[in-house]
Amino acid sequence: MSPTPCSVSQKTKEKKKKKGKAGKFLGEFCSVIIDKSLDGGIELEQNSVFDNFVKDLCTSLEKQNISETSIEREHVDRAIEMCLHSGYDQHETVFNVINAFDFPKLWYNADRKLYFLDSNKSKMLADADMKAKMFLERYSTILQRTKRNFAQYVGEDNKPQLKLQTVDYLLTLSNVTLDYTLILGSLLQVSEGKYYLEDPSGIVQLDLTHAKYHGGFFVENSFVLVNGYYEDKILKVSTIILPSGEEYMESRPSFGNLNYFGGLSNVPLRESQRLKQHMIGNKSEIMFFFRCLVGPSTSFVVFEKLEILFDGVQASPPIAFVFMGNFMSESHGSEIMDTLRKLFKKLAELISKYPNIVNVSQFVFVPGLTDPCTPHIVPRLPLPSCVTSEMTKILPKAIFTTNPCRLQYCTREIALFRADIVAKLLQGTLYKPSSDEIAHCAKRTIISQGHLCPLPLNALTVHWDFDYCLRLYPLPDVIVIGDRSEAYNGEYKGCQVVNPGSFCDGGFEFKTYTPFTNLFDDCAL
Repeated sequence: MSPTPCSVSQKTKEKKKKKGKAGKFLGEFCSVIIDKSLDGGIELEQNSVFDNFVKDLCTSLEKQNISETSIEREHVDRAIEMCLHSGYDQHETVFNVINAFDFPKLWYNADRKLYFLDSNKSKMLADADMKAKMFLERYSTILQRTKRNFAQYVGEDNKPQLKLQTVDYLLTLSNVTLDYTLILGSLLQVSEGKYYLEDPSGIVQLDLTHAKYHGGFFVENSFVLVNGYYEDKILKVSTIILPSGEEYMESRPSFGNLNYFGGLSNVPLRESQRLKQHMIGNKSEIMFFFRCLVGPSTSFVVFEKLEILFDGVQASPPIAFVFMGNFMSESHGSEIMDTLRKLFKKLAELISKYPNIVNVSQFVFVPGLTDPCTPHIVPRLPLPSCVTSEMTKILPKAIFTTNPCRLQYCTREIALFRADIVAKLLQGTLYKPSSDEIAHCAKRTIISQGHLCPLPLNALTVHWDFDYCLRLYPLPDVIVIGDRSEAYNGEYKGCQVVNPGSFCDGGFEFKTYTPFTNLFDDCAL
C-alpha cells in the first residue's frame, strides 16, 4: 500500500523541521565559538590559526569523556575555556586535602576504552553482590595494565611471543605445558594449605610444591601471574610472579580529560602549566610527613619534641605538617574521648605560640584504625568533632581528614594511608622474603596490585562499595603508608613509596618531602 500524499507531505515537513532545529543549534554553537574566541584574542581570519584552534577544540571535546550521545552547550563552553587558557581551570588549587568519600567514582567503558564518572552513589551497607563486583573491578583494572604490558613484549631469538590466557583455557584441556603462557588470577585458599587460582572464567587448583616466587608478597586475594604444567585438573606451578605495575603516562590515556584524582577542578591538575610554574617559583618549599603516637604515658615527651621541631622551623615553615595516628596508645575506656580532646587542645595551644607557622602551614590529621570512633574497617571517617572542635577554634588551619585521603600540592599527587600492612603481608604470604627485601617487596606489591590495601579481607576489612577509594590507578607521584614497621622509601614505576615509620617508637624520626624534586629526606629530633 503506497503512502498518501498527505502522509508524505507530513513526513517531509517533520524532516525539514528537524533539520531546521539542527541548523539552529549548529548556528548557535558556531556563534558561541566565534564570539568567545574573538573575545579571547584569537585571530580566526588567519587560516593557520583557525585550523589549529578547531583542531584544539576537537581534541578538548574528545578528552572530556562525554558519555551522552550528543554534544551539549556545556561541553562546547568547557572545550573553548580549555583552548583559550591552555589547560587552565578556574578551580585550580595550590594545596588541597581530599577526603576518601569525595574521591571520584569511575566506571570503565570497554568499547571506548575510557573511564567515565559513575552516577551511582556508594553505600556503607552495600548489597551482597558488591563483594564479587569489588574483585571483578580489581581484576579488570589489572587486566588492562597486563594486556598493555604483554602487547609491548617482543620475543627474542625468534621465540614465541608471551601469551596471556584465562583459567577456562586450561579447563578445556586434559594436559598442557604453559611455555611462554601466563594466566592472571586471584589466589584463593579454599581450605588449609589448599590454594586455587580464580578469574571470571573459572577456578583451578594449584600445586605450589615446586613454585618459584619472584619479587613481592603473595597473599590470599592478591592477583598473580602463573605458569607451569596442567594435568589431572591441577596446575602444577613452576613460576608465580606479580603483575607488572604501570607508569602514570601509560595509564593516562584511559582517563581523557577526566579528573580521576578528586578535588574542585574539572580536569586533572597534574598537567597544569600554571601550577607547575608556581612550584618552580617555590623550589625550596617542603612538606613534613611523620607518624605520631600520642598517649597519656608519652604525651610529655612528644610535646617536648614537637616544641623543638617548631622552634627549628618557625623561620621557614613548611607547606604542611601531616600527623598520622594512632593518636592514643590506649583505645579503650570511657575517658578516651575526653583525654584525646584535651591532648589536641594542648597541641593547638603549643602551635599558637608560633604565629609564622600558624599563618603559613596547614595541619593534616589522618586517623589510625584504633582511633575513635569507627571500627577497624577502611575507608574510615575523620575523628569526631567532639574531639577536634576545641583545636579547630584555636587553629583554623587544622584539617581532620579520612583514612585514606589524598593531598594535592600544585601538580603533585599524594596518596596517604595509615595501616600496619607489612606485618599482615608477612603473616599471610606464601613466600617469606629476607629482611633486606621486605621494603622492596612491600612497595612492589602495593603498586603491582594497584591498591593501598593488598590484603585478604579477613586481615583488614574494606567497605565493599568504597573499595575504589583505595585503588591506585593511575599511579600518583607519592604513596605514603603509615606503618609501624621500619621506615623506608624508594621509587617503583615512577612513583615514590614511603613509610615514615613511628615517630615515638622510632627515636622521634620523620621524613621531609620536597615537592619540586619529588624526594624525601630522613630527619630526627
